[in-house]
Amino acid sequence: MNGYNLNGYNLIVNGNIITYISDKPIIKNLENSLIKLKNSSILFNNNEIIEIGSYKEIKSKYDLNKLDNIIDVNNSWVFPGLIDCHTHLLFSGSRVEEFILRQKGYSYQDIAKAGGGIKYTVNKTINENYTNLKKILLNRIKLFKESNTKIIEIKNGYAIDIEKEIDHLNLIVEVSKDLDIIIVPTFLAHIPSCDFENYLKKLESNVEKIRKLTQFFDIFIDKTAFSIEQTLKILEILKDYNFKFRFHVNEFEDDGFINKSAELIKDYDIISFDHLLVLTKENIESLKKMNEVKDVFGVIMPSTSWFLNKNYANAKLLQDNGIPICLATDYNAGSSNVFSLQFVANLAAIYLKLDIHDILAYLTINPAFLLKLRAGQIRKGFLPIFSFINLKDYREFFFSLNF
Repeated sequence: MNGYNLNGYNLIVNGNIITYISDKPIIKNLENSLIKLKNSSILFNNNEIIEIGSYKEIKSKYDLNKLDNIIDVNNSWVFPGLIDCHTHLLFSGSRVEEFILRQKGYSYQDIAKAGGGIKYTVNKTINENYTNLKKILLNRIKLFKESNTKIIEIKNGYAIDIEKEIDHLNLIVEVSKDLDIIIVPTFLAHIPSCDFENYLKKLESNVEKIRKLTQFFDIFIDKTAFSIEQTLKILEILKDYNFKFRFHVNEFEDDGFINKSAELIKDYDIISFDHLLVLTKENIESLKKMNEVKDVFGVIMPSTSWFLNKNYANAKLLQDNGIPICLATDYNAGSSNVFSLQFVANLAAIYLKLDIHDILAYLTINPAFLLKLRAGQIRKGFLPIFSFINLKDYREFFFSLNF
């Protein structure tokens, strides 16, 4: 193997690796899929991890003199690249006034009904010029990268008008081509327009354009957003386009859609329900029923609960019933101005009472399965995406916010 062409290859040395290795999502760490490797090396190229082992083992197989680069991480911990699977990065304007109103006792829904909330951000975003909007998006992505996030799902959703939403989705796709970070674009039906029938017509005439830009379609179901009836009409239009469906649900109350989805799972590729601050016994039974058919994730954003001073999703209940979980920031204009997955990890440990190793799974391997990426694991053949945590004890990542 010493004659192996290593042009374009890199080697990480002196790394302490912690990763899950599994062909299915992790429910709890009891599955013993967690691997820890001290003083290890990782050989990789731009597309995949080639070899994992001690420096001595890898040197015996490959002529390391031909490497492009050796990266000495000086005994830092090497995590699989952290994945934020639910964000709303593309918007303009500040909702600090809304924050002040919530301090005075107004609810998120009170503010939305008065024309604030998402509608305020829509007005600011659609009136922002393209160049500035792109700069805003790039700056936010930079903040995520600086906090060790390596893969980001980004939704449109602050335009309402279908054609303008497609423009924003195009911007997300365009930006993703020029960055050393993976961006997963998602089309979000956020809130309905005043003329819902016209909205449906525009959606129907533009659905092929949307599908060319993304395989993911998300719908926000709430009293201030889409009703179940409106959601079903949207789904009927999208039925034959092979979308993977995600739903904002049960953020403020049980809206009934989870239970309805148990009937839809045979016709639609439903992959996640996001928020889940409210969960009933019927919801759990529906989620269990759907997970007998395929993996359907519960995506939890504890930073939203913290930011809105709301109750936290019952992650333990999901775990105990075999529902796979992902954690995310829900970074958005008004209800979660948080870009750090480390902060999410800390909240999940304190308020969701989750084991730190489960939290690691919910930030790496599980969101990779959700987003259909060959990532989230430090494993041969997987994408070479790493987060370097410069700590002697990796558990500090979940405890300390000071590094």
